Amino acid sequence: MNLATLTACATCRQVLTEHSDEGRTVYRHPVTEDRHEVVPIDAGELQEVFHGCHTCTVGLPIWNYRTGLIQIGDLAAGVVATYTDRWHVCYRCAQFIEADDSEALTAHCAAAMLLPPRSDEYAILRTLHRGIILGREGRTLLTTTDWPPARITADMLPKIRDRLTRLLRGPANLPTPINNPDQRRALANHLDLVPMYWINREFTDLVNEVSGDQPPATATDDIAPTPAGLLAWPEPVGSPRHLAAVSWTPHADGWHVIGYRSVGSALDDDLMPALRHEIGWLVPIHAEYIARGATLDGRHPLGPLITTWLLINQQMAEVVPAKLPKGTTKAYQHRRLPAPEVRIVRIKPRSTPPPERTQSASARTRAKPDYRFWVSGHKRQQPYGPGRSLRRTIDIQPFLKGDEDLPIKMSTTVRVLGTPVTDKKRSTENG
Repeated sequence: MNLATLTACATCRQVLTEHSDEGRTVYRHPVTEDRHEVVPIDAGELQEVFHGCHTCTVGLPIWNYRTGLIQIGDLAAGVVATYTDRWHVCYRCAQFIEADDSEALTAHCAAAMLLPPRSDEYAILRTLHRGIILGREGRTLLTTTDWPPARITADMLPKIRDRLTRLLRGPANLPTPINNPDQRRALANHLDLVPMYWINREFTDLVNEVSGDQPPATATDDIAPTPAGLLAWPEPVGSPRHLAAVSWTPHADGWHVIGYRSVGSALDDDLMPALRHEIGWLVPIHAEYIARGATLDGRHPLGPLITTWLLINQQMAEVVPAKLPKGTTKAYQHRRLPAPEVRIVRIKPRSTPPPERTQSASARTRAKPDYRFWVSGHKRQQPYGPGRSLRRTIDIQPFLKGDEDLPIKMSTTVRVLGTPVTDKKRSTENG
């Protein structure tokens, strides 16, 4: 399930708040309901969408506060303004709300909106903010904000994982599909022990280059490097470039897989330490149960993960242990925890220089392509047994064909069709 879907009003281009009411999703404008009817649409289909903090209007929203439906009446004019019951709030405004400091919240927001302290608008803002603070019923972490990405390095992964498990065990609500307390604790317990993988930049470039054209691959135990894990790229991958990390843990007859975006340093310096302590570096944007035998191609939201697994499986990469700072290993020792296991995945270095390519003069020799390309998954009859006389069917996952030094030809996938030919039959046909 995509947790990062942003919905806006097609009329006013404002991002809408939403909640579930008896199984249906209810959308509201963030300010008043009496301007026009809500026309919900995927925000990606609109330009210049407003997705700022609903209190100060300028900050990136990180919390969705829940209140009762707030109404403010002007007795003299006989007008009642109806506001929403969900508030997308930035991190600084949330600090004021959590401190129950409505005056500081109003002063900060009025300054951002250039409102004079003694104006009628200032008085309305003050009343509204008191209503939010006194009437708040809870808050949920927003997963729809398009944060600037963080730069992730291998030695950061233990701390990134620790902050993620703390968030999962903490009181903050997450989107409904991943908010079950028992599931959150189970996921945190799994992540405490999983190996972590950091994909180096060269390998990440390769994943971005070939992921979009990757043919469907079958999710099996063989394709994943370990039964559970946390994998991160130094920069976001996929289309659009949002996916920064993925965790997978065994669940029933498959895996519970969560994709994350990273949160970069988009806040003022005085707020970043608190945000890192409270939330960390990763925000979930996709959650999905993947059953064994399911097929995923490169255009799937988790496609870059499958592509990364395929390339590792194809032995195009080598995995080496990361050297972690002494402070990290000592911190784990003080907590009587096993040392974190971080593995760096990188392109396998060449053992010999690539051979010079010459054009064969033989007319019967098939010319080798001068590029690499995907070959789709297929079944093969594998010889085995006495004298290799028996055959059994095995699944071949998609693979990137061609010498390592060749460029990759995009949008070219060789499909293997028809009944597989056995080795014996092939040798007879070739004479």
